[in-house]
Amino acid sequence: MNEINNIKPEPATPASAQTITEESAPANPAQEYLNKTEVAARLRKTVRTIDNWMARGILPYYKIGRTVSFRWSDVEGHMRENYRVCQRRSA
Repeated sequence: MNEINNIKPEPATPASAQTITEESAPANPAQEYLNKTEVAARLRKTVRTIDNWMARGILPYYKIGRTVSFRWSDVEGHMRENYRVCQRRSA
């Protein structure tokens, strides 16, 4: 019983000194999944475009019942593996 009372919390570090990486981030599945509107906003596209890309297989998604969810890491990985970054050529 005394052991529990002797535990002291570590001093908090200022928020500016903390950096969160994917490895150190807490595993919270609720934050990993995005809806269509959030994916559209991140990709700067419309929700209708996201629907079209889902139908064509361009974006990986999870469907449970009538709910559609995306994992951003899956979307980025799929885009990185299947598409390339193009640069405009000067005329």
